[in-house]
Amino acid sequence: MPAPWPTTIVDLPGQPGLSDPRRPRRARLAWYGRVLDEILTAMHADGIVLVGNSLGAAVALAADSPRIRARALVSPAGFVRLTVDPTLALASATWLLRPTPEHTRRMIRLFVAPGTEPPETEVEWMALMATCCRTTLAPPPLPARLLARRTETPCVIGVGEHDRFLPPRRLAPAVHRTMDLDLRVFAGVGHLTTPADLADVVSLIAEVADAPAN
Repeated sequence: MPAPWPTTIVDLPGQPGLSDPRRPRRARLAWYGRVLDEILTAMHADGIVLVGNSLGAAVALAADSPRIRARALVSPAGFVRLTVDPTLALASATWLLRPTPEHTRRMIRLFVAPGTEPPETEVEWMALMATCCRTTLAPPPLPARLLARRTETPCVIGVGEHDRFLPPRRLAPAVHRTMDLDLRVFAGVGHLTTPADLADVVSLIAEVADAPAN
């Protein structure tokens, strides 16, 4: 399903993709927020709807450009610390030490809903990433005062019901407390949204992308 809106994908500096070797050593989210502000300025576009997933969602929250009209966030970091249970920690360590296809597939199975096989493209990408790149740690929560300011711009937030990193029972209270928003929970989805989940993501984005501008 193609995106029904003109879409630009941003490759974050220092992240896999490596279009730029820079990587911040401290205050990562604030730095990435400023970089995204610069990119939006360079695009010469207004009324932008930022769409972010996981770390990308936290960066979308950190950005402060007046060109941003709304945000649609999926499994967003930045509200609570990510949960890493022992099973996930062991699978991640094994993947980092020996990023074989099987070790990678075993870890990625924990990113999707139970009984779902991860797409092979994701397995190949994550194996390549662990082989060629140094991953960053999950970002900490953003300051509450910053999240409160983001209520001035329309925002919708969704998460998979089987998200092990950001379980809805933990994320929903934080989203309501900081931004007074209700969390959309995608049935049968984990932390990683797959092509089969695309309709849920598009529906979430449409809530703000198709809404009339103020």
